[in-house]
Amino acid sequence: KLRSDVRIIDGAREAVAAVTVPRAVCSNSRTERVQFMLEKVRLLPFFAGRIFSGLDIPSKKTKPAPDVFLYAAEKLGANPKNTFVIEDSVHGIAGARAAGMRVIGFTGAGHSYPGHADALTEAGAETVIRRWAELNSTIAALSEWSEDA
Repeated sequence: KLRSDVRIIDGAREAVAAVTVPRAVCSNSRTERVQFMLEKVRLLPFFAGRIFSGLDIPSKKTKPAPDVFLYAAEKLGANPKNTFVIEDSVHGIAGARAAGMRVIGFTGAGHSYPGHADALTEAGAETVIRRWAELNSTIAALSEWSEDA
């Protein structure tokens, strides 16, 4: 079923291609599954070698633990407090926030539901986007200010 159901979300390829800083995928799914899905929608080249699963990292701790996010940041040489995470789950947002990262919620996938944006905001997302076309302008706007201010 996964083989036939995986579809790219409109605007995802363009949004990912426009990101000029190192990017990664952090998931609770096995690395092989994520690689398969990214390959199916032709996004794998953007993330090859930078796909991290909570199930496959040394601690084996999945979201909402921050471990997979911190592991990815370490491997990419990124400072967690200067890292943006795009997340569609409450557990993922909790994990990214616990890692000290900035989080943008995403509700443009097929599994979104009424109240999803509110749940993501309550979990700690700084803002929520519905379309991938909003990603880069949102990152630019959020980069202008610090949560510490």
